[in-house]
Amino acid sequence: MTVLLLGVNLPDKKLFRIALTYFYGIGPKTAQQICSKFSIHNSCKVSDLSESQLNTISLELSNMTLESDLRRKVKNNILHHRTIGDYKGKRHAMGYPVRGQRTRTNAKTARKLNGRWLRKEHFTTLTNPTANISSNVFIKPKLPLMSHFRPFESFFSSKFFV
Repeated sequence: MTVLLLGVNLPDKKLFRIALTYFYGIGPKTAQQICSKFSIHNSCKVSDLSESQLNTISLELSNMTLESDLRRKVKNNILHHRTIGDYKGKRHAMGYPVRGQRTRTNAKTARKLNGRWLRKEHFTTLTNPTANISSNVFIKPKLPLMSHFRPFESFFSSKFFV
């Protein structure tokens, strides 16, 4: 049996401080702070809580930025960095690590996480050729990007390769 709290299923047999981490945006430290605020001991399980305790905790959690609101906020922050064209935005757009990690090895996690925004929205970064300053414009591509660009076509069609 599970307890539904603000749209998240919390298992009955889990410790409450562990079950709180099922919310997107609550880690172990925040869960421990919430438990200490409402004087819930560390070995308390979800099934041991009363309805009044669950109501006060849900009231506290509703005042926090969690789940879809937090995901939307993070996504908007990343898109903001990409639109203004700063270093972090360019790193997100290319799928590279953003916070100074090395790229020679061990960048698989960054490629998974930072590239997720690219694949999910199908955005591409192009420079505006008419503007004096190179500005980033995000458009949805109608064609694959490199299908019309063949830089060596004239070279290979010369008299040496016929």
